[in-house]
Amino acid sequence: MKNSDVDHGYAWVVLFFCSVNYFIIAGGVKSFGVLYTELLDRYDDGAGNTAWISSVNSFLMMGLGPISNYLGEIYTYRFIMVIGSIVNLIGYTASAFVTRMEFLYITYGIISGTGYGLMFAPSTTIVSFYFEKRRSLANGIVVSVSGIGAFLFPYLIRLLVDTYGLNGTFLIMGGIYFHTCAASLFLIQPAHFPYQKKSAENHAIMKRKPDINVCSSFRKILMRMFKPSLFRNPKFTIYLMAMFLQVANFASNGLILPAQTRALGFGKESITVAVSLVGASEIFARAFLGWFADLNIVKRVHLFMMCSFVSGLTPFCMPFLPYLPAIYTYAVIVGSFSGSFWSLMGVLIIDCIGIKNYSPAFGLMSLINATAFCISQPFSGWLDDTTGSWSASYYFTGVLSILSFLSCLMVPLVERIWCFNFKEHDNNLENHEVEIEESICLYKENHTIHDLTNNPVS
Repeated sequence: MKNSDVDHGYAWVVLFFCSVNYFIIAGGVKSFGVLYTELLDRYDDGAGNTAWISSVNSFLMMGLGPISNYLGEIYTYRFIMVIGSIVNLIGYTASAFVTRMEFLYITYGIISGTGYGLMFAPSTTIVSFYFEKRRSLANGIVVSVSGIGAFLFPYLIRLLVDTYGLNGTFLIMGGIYFHTCAASLFLIQPAHFPYQKKSAENHAIMKRKPDINVCSSFRKILMRMFKPSLFRNPKFTIYLMAMFLQVANFASNGLILPAQTRALGFGKESITVAVSLVGASEIFARAFLGWFADLNIVKRVHLFMMCSFVSGLTPFCMPFLPYLPAIYTYAVIVGSFSGSFWSLMGVLIIDCIGIKNYSPAFGLMSLINATAFCISQPFSGWLDDTTGSWSASYYFTGVLSILSFLSCLMVPLVERIWCFNFKEHDNNLENHEVEIEESICLYKENHTIHDLTNNPVS
């Protein structure tokens, strides 16, 4: 990649094909709500247990971010994403032949989720290396395209289920998702990875001294993939916590919205419309938020807080509005606010730690977000199984976003406390170093006197 390709030239080609991948990956995952209601009708195994299928899939899709990004730096993002598309095809094809819901935990949850995990993080990460001035806009375009997928795929899945049944739908959707393989072949590796050359050098050293360097090299790989030193940055740590809470809100709504529509008896077509409205709202909200963030009129973190605040208030109204227009309106709000903040996550992280640390930072963020998906969806389903109503699940999502909003408010206070503690630590460290130097000097003096006493100069 040439320097001129940043914000120009082939950068737009990379953006286009990453958007194609994101359209297929995120659009398919977000449309699981349509399949979720079908699985509830077929197996009748409880809302919480059925939700685990999607949770495992989403956890691996995001949780494998550190690994897929690290492998992408070494073996190129293109190669890793092609492997991911093949694994994903195997998972969907196997899902078409299962006879019990428990097997879907393996085929759709683990196998397909692993395929998604090898593609999801690289599709977003590589874009930030090709854009600098228009980075927020580029990220906004990529994540907004997922809204197009989330808008179109529910209707496609509904059509396939009605025509070919649930098993046939899995088989056909596997072939559609395999188009990510073709899109990935157009991606070119960014040329300025700071760790690429070092990885090659370390590999050469390991060949010369395998016994000595295996353990240390493995430790370096883990430190590079997860880089826990990034948590020393208080703003980065708090932003990750706020994103965890907001992603949990978004994930829960993806389950609650279709399930509540089904529970109120509005029919399968209404479920499809509700899910697609979320995606349609994301198309415009994410692109607009990314474009507006680049104008620097309002701080990006304040835009994120606005999304969290609105996402926290609206769920408390839904238990009192069991009407179809209210559900459709709520779906638009979810897409516009709870779903739009995704275009800000990457740039907020870069604002904290810089572009050089973005790859491991994005991997950590993906792992945190994966945990949010894994916990929030089954918990929302279990609340319905326990209380017999989705009202408690709505309250749960509202509390999550309010806590996300409050976390961002605490950033200035935490930074002051954090910096104060580090100053004290640095002062104590300097005093300790001075004591060590004095002890060394005293030892040398005593040792010199002892030598002169035992060995006098003749």
